[in-house]
Amino acid sequence: MKVKFAVLFVVTTVLFSQTNSETKLVINLQNNFGYTAVDVAQAMEIPEYSDITGEGLVDWDNFNYKGLIQVFIPRNNFLIGGEVGFNRLYRWEERYKTFDGYDRWRWGQIWTWHIGVLLRMTVAEQYYVTSGAGVYTFMNGSGTTVGFPLALGHDLKLGERLVLPLEFRTDIIFGEATPIALGGGIGIKIAL
Repeated sequence: MKVKFAVLFVVTTVLFSQTNSETKLVINLQNNFGYTAVDVAQAMEIPEYSDITGEGLVDWDNFNYKGLIQVFIPRNNFLIGGEVGFNRLYRWEERYKTFDGYDRWRWGQIWTWHIGVLLRMTVAEQYYVTSGAGVYTFMNGSGTTVGFPLALGHDLKLGERLVLPLEFRTDIIFGEATPIALGGGIGIKIAL
């Protein structure tokens, strides 16, 4: 066990201490939080709550979370690659009446997972723009669609090969009512 730890330590030290070698691969782990712009009633096909019938959409929130793993290959001022991620888009709660007049509730959260291709362009020394296209699958079984991410970011260098990317990102997902996830976050980017 000590030998494996020592080998891992030496390999990691050599990997991160090389300053003259060319970067061949960039891995970014990103977490973003924000707001999803969507008409929840239309997206879930639930009518707005009615005091007359006592039925409809009674509660929701548009908080979103996005977790991503991105892998890039550097090419001049560009990084070309792909990503795999998941998104929590929004939560909803519906009140309805059963056939015998009892009140019932149902609720859920809308999540997607996605895979996509990306192009990241450096626009200044530590600033970048990322865009691409992806395939988004709704985890509630309502289908698969396409989406387009767009991110603006700033890299905070911690070392030659370690960076903290701060970014603002939006994802336009062409699902029911076209949810648009807006948010910002922080990650950790490693150059190998």
